[in-house]
Amino acid sequence: MTSAWVDRWVTGWCNSRQMQRCRDGDSWLVEVGADGRSQERVASTASLTEIDRLVAVTSEPDVRLTLIGELDASMHDAVAVLDPANTSECMMSARIQPGIVPTEVEIEQDGPVAYARIHMDGELAAHGQVAVAASDAVFDRIRTMSAFQRRGLGRLIMTGLAAWAAEQRATTGILVASADGRKLYESLGWSQVAPIAMFRGRGDERG
Repeated sequence: MTSAWVDRWVTGWCNSRQMQRCRDGDSWLVEVGADGRSQERVASTASLTEIDRLVAVTSEPDVRLTLIGELDASMHDAVAVLDPANTSECMMSARIQPGIVPTEVEIEQDGPVAYARIHMDGELAAHGQVAVAASDAVFDRIRTMSAFQRRGLGRLIMTGLAAWAAEQRATTGILVASADGRKLYESLGWSQVAPIAMFRGRGDERG
């Protein structure tokens, strides 16, 4: 089941950020080219043999390996030669319900992707985006600027994006949540699908 969720998330994530992707064995190879990453391999429920292969090609600091799902002790040993990049994220999902875009939220559509923004006092206070593919809506880059936090703006952004996605006939929402973001999404009815661990290469430090 996790593998299907990952395929759906990767599709929407790449559409959201206009990134190229291709299959690489049992994983996805994504050409990120931003955020300090050149490439990212994404795998779920991979065998130890497959993880060993992925670890071997995750050689440089700008290359990431993202594993979605529970890792057993042997898998943890296999990735120990890499540096942890983020081990506190998780994949989450929710049912998309029809709604109304809040008046505070500006929505701009570009094909299957919508961008939501909230401005306060002439400044960008919060933003996010969502990509719709078939019945899935993949939420991405949900952020409230530090000066505007704790005002419920993240909830407004999510509400606006969900309302737009419902208009596009999306029924299932998928996203990757940080430890901090998880509280917001849980309060909106989202539930965890699988844990996520991201690693990066060590470059010349690897022996």
